[in-house]
Amino acid sequence: MPVFFSFNLSISTIALLAVAVATALTYIVWQATRSARLRRFISQDQAQRHYAVTPPPISVIVDACGETDQLARFLPLVLSQEYDAEFEVIVIVNSAAEATSDMLSEMKAEHPNLHFTFAPYSTRTLSRKKLAIMIGIKAAQYDIVLTTNATCRPAGNQWLATIGRNFVDGTDIVLGYSHYEYDLDHRAGRRMRIFDSVATATQWTLSAIRNKPYRGTSDNLAYRKQLFFDNNGFAESMNLIWGEDDVFISQIANAYNTRLELAPESQLSVHYENLPRTHRLLKMRRDFTSRFIRRAPFRTQALMSLLWWLAPICLLAAIALNPTNLAVTAIAAAVILFIWPLASWAFNGAFTTLQAPRLWFTAPLLALWRPLLNIVYHLRESRQTKSHYTSYL
Repeated sequence: MPVFFSFNLSISTIALLAVAVATALTYIVWQATRSARLRRFISQDQAQRHYAVTPPPISVIVDACGETDQLARFLPLVLSQEYDAEFEVIVIVNSAAEATSDMLSEMKAEHPNLHFTFAPYSTRTLSRKKLAIMIGIKAAQYDIVLTTNATCRPAGNQWLATIGRNFVDGTDIVLGYSHYEYDLDHRAGRRMRIFDSVATATQWTLSAIRNKPYRGTSDNLAYRKQLFFDNNGFAESMNLIWGEDDVFISQIANAYNTRLELAPESQLSVHYENLPRTHRLLKMRRDFTSRFIRRAPFRTQALMSLLWWLAPICLLAAIALNPTNLAVTAIAAAVILFIWPLASWAFNGAFTTLQAPRLWFTAPLLALWRPLLNIVYHLRESRQTKSHYTSYL
């Protein structure tokens, strides 16, 4: 006769249940440790740093090519920064943007430290983004350059101060943080985009905290101009359309010359007109350029994602071995009810630290879905390889 409710379980069933609990708890502890490390970095580590007594002059390079509509909205926030040193703002615009030139000429009358120059409207053998940055760096009069975008909004007037304070002797690179404007995302897939953005940011920021920097974000990235020239600029990735914030940083950054800045005042929010489309494009770009940088952080993430998937697989296998024994189903349900709140708590710590909306109990489910989504994007990206190169033979 079939057994409908019995705790007299086979060794294989017990083993499957034990593996499910062990793998789930391992993943939760790993995730909670990461969230705690991010929180400790902001609340303690940054406060104990030695900062520059006198901040250095900074040249802010604003890439406005293709984003001129947002320039009038966000540029005044950059120009109104409170900074105890000289700073200039260099805006790079398309050569055909006459209306933007008129607007900048009017703003320059009130802000003598505002300058603008032009980039060719289209380039076939060079990344437009890299070209804009290179033009800005060559025009910069100060040793420290800070790259950003016309769509970026500082959290307040202390953005420059929090970035610039890190340039003490020995520091050549400061990795800032930016995130898209979460409040403006109301379309389908919003929670997955939030989760994916935070997961990506957690990975590269924690790697920098562990003195293994491999990427930044060109929306909020500062380095010494001389370092750029000493490493031949973007020579290593000149044939790539992307890579100015990961391929380049992985080339020049190390444990000794790089600092991460995550103070809330240092963070930027980025405005995108079409968030779903932009997120897809950025994700495919990251997938492509990841092949040119260190793989260790990605391997750890893949291993932990596998452990997280192993837990429900083992629970389902235990139920499949005992289809008529409701005790096994009850135990599996109890395991899920036990680990789900813990996993939600472990995830949401990083979301709070990185100023993203909390996802509460949906985060563990999104963590299961994200590896599958990454595979889909990787397959899409692999079919568009030619589009990532300035020239392809």
